[in-house]
Amino acid sequence: MKRVIIYYSLSGNTKQAAELLSRELGADLCALELVKPMPDAMWKRILTGGGQVCMGVKPSLKPLTTDLAAYDEILLGFPIWAGKAASPVSTLLARYPVADKVAALFTLSGTGSNDKCLAALSKKLPSVRASLSLKDYGQAGAENEASLKAFAEKIKALS
Repeated sequence: MKRVIIYYSLSGNTKQAAELLSRELGADLCALELVKPMPDAMWKRILTGGGQVCMGVKPSLKPLTTDLAAYDEILLGFPIWAGKAASPVSTLLARYPVADKVAALFTLSGTGSNDKCLAALSKKLPSVRASLSLKDYGQAGAENEASLKAFAEKIKALS
């Protein structure tokens, strides 16, 4: 089975999680990149990102360098903004026909409590069989690594 991990990372937390999963699963990586980067100041990021998800804005993404049609399974990782998936995820799902290939979701947030977001997104992604909610790495680095390794084993078992 050929897997790819598609992720969006603003501060590096999701990228770190995606890289660990990639090593554990032997999966390729595909980063979502915005055409217009988020502001540098944290307060501006919070206002911009939170505003985008609350208003349903789908920011423009740079073209993907990965041919998603070549993969059997997709894992999707992203931060939680204002209780919802980061806005680049909405752009991905609207622009690319990947919903049926997304088999697993992993999220990062300040609280690590992402169940409501995952439940809502799972309705749009009928093939999701596994999900994982993590705290940002600054708060739970070693705990995240153990959770991600266990998550990788769960995904292997589901295949």
